[in-house]
Amino acid sequence: MKAKTLLVAAVMFLGLSAAAFAQGTFSVGSIPVTTVTATGYTEGAGAITFTLIQNSAPSVNGTVTITYGVPITSALSGVAITQTDNAGPVVPPTVTVLTAASSNSSGVLVISVPALLNAGTSFTVAGVRVAVYGSGLSVLDATISSVGNAIVAGQSTVRVISAISNGIATVTSTVGVINAVTGVVTTNPVMKVKENYLNAFADNTYSQLAAGRGVWIRFTLSGAPPTGVTLGFPPTANTDSTGVFQLVDSAGANLASQTISSTSTSLVVYYKLVTNSDPALIETLSVPVTPSTTGATLPLSQISITFTATLAPIGTAFDSNGNVIDPVANPSKAPRFAALEVGPASLFGITGSSTSLLLPYASVVSASGYDTGIAIANTTTDPGTTVMGFATAVKQSGKATFYFYPAYASGAAGTPFTYTTAAGSPGTGLDASGNIASGSTYSVLLSELLKAASAPADFSGYIFISTGFTNGHCQYIITDFKAFANGALALIINGARTTTPESLGQ
Repeated sequence: MKAKTLLVAAVMFLGLSAAAFAQGTFSVGSIPVTTVTATGYTEGAGAITFTLIQNSAPSVNGTVTITYGVPITSALSGVAITQTDNAGPVVPPTVTVLTAASSNSSGVLVISVPALLNAGTSFTVAGVRVAVYGSGLSVLDATISSVGNAIVAGQSTVRVISAISNGIATVTSTVGVINAVTGVVTTNPVMKVKENYLNAFADNTYSQLAAGRGVWIRFTLSGAPPTGVTLGFPPTANTDSTGVFQLVDSAGANLASQTISSTSTSLVVYYKLVTNSDPALIETLSVPVTPSTTGATLPLSQISITFTATLAPIGTAFDSNGNVIDPVANPSKAPRFAALEVGPASLFGITGSSTSLLLPYASVVSASGYDTGIAIANTTTDPGTTVMGFATAVKQSGKATFYFYPAYASGAAGTPFTYTTAAGSPGTGLDASGNIASGSTYSVLLSELLKAASAPADFSGYIFISTGFTNGHCQYIITDFKAFANGALALIINGARTTTPESLGQ
């Protein structure tokens, strides 16, 4: 009788032990996001699904930990878990996020798995956003671990982002041109930004946050236009297909227009995507810019302005207290990017206020005392229309830039070099800034220019001169300052220099 009692007790113990150690086994799968932006702080990660495999025991109380390896930048309470139940004798409890055990900064998400989930039951974790900027990763894999229940062997790592790439491919432009003397805008500039991958500009990546949370493009100009010139930016701009970007301020509020002038304190312009473009095309955003010279004092200063572009809004994943900036609760901070300026590309230039001169031959031979004297006259001051009988020059001043092309020596061409007049330049006739004023003549020896340019003391070759004013004229004389002197007028280049022979009659 005693032996029988012991046998029954042993069977009961083994049965209880088997029940105590029974656990569910989950398979793991994911639907990764195709591509996200490398400078992003709020990039979407793919959904991960856990399914109790067929013939598995019901689940026991436990946890599943998903480690992303980069910070989680969505609120932990906002992570979506959808559950499909295969109900057994009792209705199973709900899978939830353990926010206290999870960590935004560490990129760890802990899921509470209740007991009594039956084989075939699954739950999907979605809505997780991550900061990939600075990770150096080209893909993102999440690692899975479980306490209480098991994970199918080989499924402890799942891909949640298939590619991480820059959002902007190139920045180009149609270069605007303004004539400095007349103030006429001959070409309107257009800023162009090409996306680097399909949907890089599309706001559907952020649709889990709220409608209209589109990517922004921030344009930054290299400088302000000169006094009297303004640059106007339209309220909307378009991509190649149906994409529409809205002009906004730095807080994301819509603007009807924006103008940048010489007195502008900010040289940045923002556009936010409000209507998605074709998801099957790599698209280019084109922003037409309207220059105006109305009321400007002519001639205009010669200037060239460039621009760069970066995805925006610019901002970090966490605030100064180390708390994640929830993109759902902060509309102007979703999405968020680190600045990556692409460019520069030319925006516009003010040209035409110049004269191109050519000295076919100039020489300095220090051993024998030969040198070349150069005189450049700024004739934009003249007797006027009454005396001359026709429209006369507009007064201008500007610098002179010399382009030196040394002749062959010892069977090889010399290295070209340049020099631009500035404060302290040699010679006479320059103002304190190195400009040749209207009505003035700049005289200088070639040997002096070579020294100022830190070039070799001797020179033989030709020289181009570009002046910062129209109506420039030049005379040059080669002399040994003793018995020889020979000179001529510099040739004025005033047409296209193609393969057609030039006729440079003076």
